[in-house]
This record gives sequence, structure tokens and C-alpha cells, in this order.
Amino acid sequence: MPRSISQTLSRVLHGIAALALVAMMLVVVADVALRFFFNVPVRGSYDLVSLGLLTMVFFGIGPVIARGAEILIDLIDGLAPPRLLHCLRLLAAFATLGTVMFIGWAMVPPARDAWTYGDRSLELGMPVWVLWAIAFCGMLGILWASLYALWSLLRAGPTPSKTPSSDEKGQS
Repeated sequence: MPRSISQTLSRVLHGIAALALVAMMLVVVADVALRFFFNVPVRGSYDLVSLGLLTMVFFGIGPVIARGAEILIDLIDGLAPPRLLHCLRLLAAFATLGTVMFIGWAMVPPARDAWTYGDRSLELGMPVWVLWAIAFCGMLGILWASLYALWSLLRAGPTPSKTPSSDEKGQS
């Protein structure tokens, strides 16, 4: 996949997650302010915040994986040869892909149950299958990012390790 397409898709996923976070914060602020000043809470704020959180999480993970911005603890990076480090990165990428596929597969039965039994949310009465549909759309982005990260590692091959410069380490 060309780099510009992957960057665009990553930005779209990131933008959706950011919008969900902003909407979630606005609902909470409005709920607290209206409850405090007028004793009138926002109807459905619990459901709206749940929807925003779900969207933020499922659409926010993909760009992190695509950029390789996960939390890394480099205990052996300075000691191990580049080939071993590359093998460990490949192992981690395959493990990520397997985990994403397992989570997606495990999501199917409860989503099917929500559809079959017509479950609805607590305050707004929104069908729960809508939440599952949003989660599956986000999982597609996470799956894409996992495949992209794996493909990038396979294409790049082992690279010589470099020691971080003083600019990369950050100065306090």
C-alpha cells in the first residue's frame, strides 16, 4: 500500500477518535454545568459518553499500531544484534495481528446476540448492535494497521541499530 494512502487512512482514523473524545468531553461538561446551574442533566449522557469512549478506543488504536508508537521497553536493543531485534519485532507484529484477529473473532457471538435479542441501551434506548457495528468498523482499522505494520517490517528487513543522539534522548 502506498505510504500516502496509509497516512491518509491513519489520519482519518485518528480524526474520528479525536472527534469522539471532544464530543465525549462536551457531553460531560454540559451535563455537569446544566446539572449544577439548572438542575437539568443531559438526557442520555451515560449512553453518549459510552458511545464516545467506544469510538475513541476502537478508532484510536489503529493509528498507534500503524506508526509503531506503542509503548516500547528496549531492554536488549543495545545488546542484541540487528537480526535478532528484527526477528523480535516480527514476532511482536505477528502476535499483534493474532491478538487482533482473536479479539475480532471473540466479538462476533455477543454482537450477534445483541442483534438477535434486540438489546437496547439504558437511557436512550439505542439498539446495542449499533455499538457493535462501530466497534467492528474500528476493528477493521486496527486489522489494517496490524497488517500494515507487519508488511512494513517484512519489507524493511533488519537494519543496523543506532544509538540515540542527545536530541532524541531529550534533555531535562
